[in-house]
Amino acid sequence: MKPTKKKKNNYIVKISDFGTNKFFEFCKNTPLAVIEINGQPVQNKTGWLKCTEFPNPGASIMSQKFDTLKDIMGERLASTIVEYLDKETNEPVVLLYPTNHISYKANQKDYLSRLNHASRKDLKYQLEIRQRFLERLNQNQK
Repeated sequence: MKPTKKKKNNYIVKISDFGTNKFFEFCKNTPLAVIEINGQPVQNKTGWLKCTEFPNPGASIMSQKFDTLKDIMGERLASTIVEYLDKETNEPVVLLYPTNHISYKANQKDYLSRLNHASRKDLKYQLEIRQRFLERLNQNQK
């Protein structure tokens, strides 16, 4: 058996300074401006940031807690969404937000079985990293 490679996309998003993301709290998705994908800046030729819709509640909670999260985990991690891809079709299976919220389609409750070994291992590792920061945040708030 040969080693597998992680199948994922990392999105760095720009959280609005105006706090308008709270307006999408009860919507299916929250539009967020993607400024970097997999370490590569997104080309912006129009002067306007192009938004991508990310599923709620994870995206909405992330944008609402961004200011608090960036103080404890840094701006980069607090604005990173990780998308894990299916091991066979490379279709998106699950999204991981800085708040440790996970989004998947209702018919994909067994999303872990659709990830390859390296992606499952990375998802567990990323959850642990975020959990340590969230625990530190909870301790600071006490």
